[in-house]
Parts: sequence; C-alpha cells; structure tokens
Amino acid sequence: MDEFEIRSYLLNCIKTNPKLIESKLKYEYKYLKPRKEFFEMKEYVDNFLKQINTDKFFIMPGIRGVGKTTILYQLYDYLINTKKIESSRVLYLDLERLKDEPNLNLLDFVDVFIKLINEKYQFTEESLFIFVDETQYASNWASIGKIIFDENVNVFTIFTGSNALNLEMNADTARRSIKKEVYPLNFLEYLNIKYNLDFSYNINEAIFELIFSGNINKIQDIEKDFQINSAQKIPHELKQEWETFIQYGDLPFGLYKKHVDLIKETSEIKNRVIERDMLLIDSFNTNTIISALSLINIIAKQKPGTISNNNLASKLDIDKNTIKNIFEILEKTQLIFSIDAYGSTIKREKKVKEYYFLSTQIKSSFFLIMGDVSSNYKQYLGILLENYVASTFFKLIKQHGNSIEVYYDSKKGGVDFIIKDLTSKAIPIEVGIGKKNKKQIKSAIKRYQADYGIIISDKTDQILKEDNVIFIPYTTFSII
Repeated sequence: MDEFEIRSYLLNCIKTNPKLIESKLKYEYKYLKPRKEFFEMKEYVDNFLKQINTDKFFIMPGIRGVGKTTILYQLYDYLINTKKIESSRVLYLDLERLKDEPNLNLLDFVDVFIKLINEKYQFTEESLFIFVDETQYASNWASIGKIIFDENVNVFTIFTGSNALNLEMNADTARRSIKKEVYPLNFLEYLNIKYNLDFSYNINEAIFELIFSGNINKIQDIEKDFQINSAQKIPHELKQEWETFIQYGDLPFGLYKKHVDLIKETSEIKNRVIERDMLLIDSFNTNTIISALSLINIIAKQKPGTISNNNLASKLDIDKNTIKNIFEILEKTQLIFSIDAYGSTIKREKKVKEYYFLSTQIKSSFFLIMGDVSSNYKQYLGILLENYVASTFFKLIKQHGNSIEVYYDSKKGGVDFIIKDLTSKAIPIEVGIGKKNKKQIKSAIKRYQADYGIIISDKTDQILKEDNVIFIPYTTFSII
C-alpha cells in the first residue's frame, strides 16, 4: 500500500471500528466480563491520561483463544464511551486482515495515523492510542514499538499476538516495554465470568505460604470464604462445575457455546497454532507440519514421560532431530511446555521430558473428539487435573522470574511433581482423582528428606494437614 491507500484504510478503520467493536461486545462477547488483565491495563490507561507516569508501551502475548482481542475491545470501548476520547485518536488495527498484504510495514501505518491523521495532536499533551492485534504478522513490530516509544511522548501502544512475540523482544524492547502475558483462566476467574463470583482474594501470598512453608492457615480462611460464596452463586455442585471448567472452560471464548461446537473450535485452535504460528517461528515443509499434527495427537493421549523421541521418530517415520525441533518450536508457541526429571543436570539430560498442554481445554478436545472418555471417566479427569497442576506451576514460574523450580519424579512409583524455590528443600506433590493414600507421598518425603508433602485430590473437601502430609481438594487448588 502507498501512503494514500494506507490513509484511506485507516480512516475506514476509524469510521467503522466503533460500531464493529460495540457490536462484538454487545452480541458475540456479551457474556465475557472484564478479567483482571483488563483492569490492570485500564489502570495504566487512566494513569497515562492523568500523566501520572510514562508507562506507555505494552506487549500482550498469549495462546490463541485466550481472550487478548476481547481485552483490546473492552479497552477501546472504555476509551470511546467512558473516557469520551474521539475515535480518531484511538486506532485498533488487526494485522490478521493485512497479513497477505505484500511488503507489509507496520511503521507506515503508524506514521500515517500519528503524523497525517492526527497531525494536530503530534506536539500536544492530548493522548493517542494504538492497539495492534495479531502483531506476530509484522516481523519488525519490536523495533517499531521502540520507535513509537522514543519519538512520541503522547502515544500509548499495546501489541497483542501469539507467543511468537516473545522471540522478537530484544534488550531495547524489554527495557522500554511492560509485558503482560495472558494465560488460560483458572477456576476462580471462570466462576467470576460465568457466575459473577468475586475473586478479590489474596490467593498468591496464601498459596506460596502453603506450598513453601507448609502453613495452611491463610489458605484455609480463603477456602472457607470461597466455598460459602460458590454455594450461594453456583447452581450446581462445585465438583460438577469444575468438571465443566477443566474440559470446556479455560479458554473464555467458548463459555456459552454448545459443547459439541466448542470441541471442534478448540481443535481448530490447535491446528492454527501448528499450521500458522509454527511457521512464523521457523520454516517447515508440508510433511513436517503434518508430522507436528500427528505428534501432538500422540502426546495428548499418552501419559507424560512414557514415550521417547526415538519411539516417536519410529512411529512417525521421521528423523529424531526433526522430532526434537518440532517440540522446541511447539514450546515456543506455548501450545505445550515441558518439565525435566528431578536430579542433576546430567540426569535431566538423559531422561525424557514430560510434556503438558498450557490449556486443559485443548488437551481434553483430543479425548472428546476420539470418544475416549466414558471408558474410564475418573482416570480421564485425573489426567486433566495433572495437566492443570503442571500448567499452574508453569504460570507461577513465569510470573515469579524463574525463582521456582518444578520437576517430575523419575523414580519408579514416584510422585507426580517435585517443586522447590531457590532456598527450600524438595517438596513432593502427588495429584489424582480416586483413591489417593499417603503411602506414595510418605515414601517421597523420606527419599528426598522433605519436611512435608502435598496431595492434590478428591480425598478431602477441605485443606487438611495430617502429620507431614497436606491434603488440598482439587477444587481449592484450581482457584490459584
């Protein structure tokens, strides 16, 4: 596009976006209440408008379907309808619509918006806002964000997109920007959106105290409050609602869809991650993409850690180095993530990694499409619970600067996870639905000279501590 074409395109966006976004929020997204990421970003917007601080460059990566676009729509609506900012000063630009444009240069669009369309605001204190969605389609977005930040005091920018955005960040971008990763919902966020269950609990401090000191007092009070509130607002048993959440509810786009439709749409998210996002990170031929789809199907149905790269290479008839490369790229998309075996560096290198899905909804879609649920429903829920626990630990690691370490226990008959911070001893954790006694966790406590161990299961309906074993109901753990 030349400058004239870009100006025409942006003026059309400015003209049509208010009605388009109003319609989306009113009909398609009408049930999606603002989540905590919206309120965090709203506070930054308010402070920027008041000129309280200079935080104005934000990056919002996240897996497809997690709700990034909805957050942008809600912020756009807030600016236009609550703060009464003229629509000409707020640009929502969806690069999905422009991805096939030859020689797409995001900077050209930004320059036209700031220097031509909003020329009169360029050197004033009036704020401009640029929200760029699906930013992964602009290969130079990080340098453009830096340029906007350095050259424009009054421009507030948010770049959202797949987790490929993380790979584009350099030291200059990281220093100037604030990154807000958007993750799948936890159980409490799901209940808040669906049933207006308040989530103003100070959970992080309490759960850290529980896990890393063994003190259950704070989390017991939160659990009691949570159980009372949920009993008042949820029309089903809490465990029944949890079963819906773990299968269909951690990606907010489908909270009110029919399950049969949601399963198909969730499966399509997986396909788009592999067929589109992987190619933004590395170049693969068609055969490798097909192998990646088959690989994901295999590991989704396998118990973590039970199949090696050599076995996978044999099953798929491709080179094991290609398998390794596919896994590395899939982890960069955050469709999946891996956990190493507990032990020395040499031991971890020798042992196979365990792979989990960031979203239990995506993992469950494999089982539901294949009809592999009814034969052993409790075992299936136990697999999803283990994945949810792993995903929760993964998010805790990301949110706390890698000061937490999580491993799996490679010993025969070992526990599911071993967690530690930089100063603590190993803390063994066992996860499951069905019969869970203390024998396995007691053995791990002794083996790793731990002060206590944790069982996350349906054995109890409230947090209990018996000797050196802490029992956490899976419904309580899932509000983290």
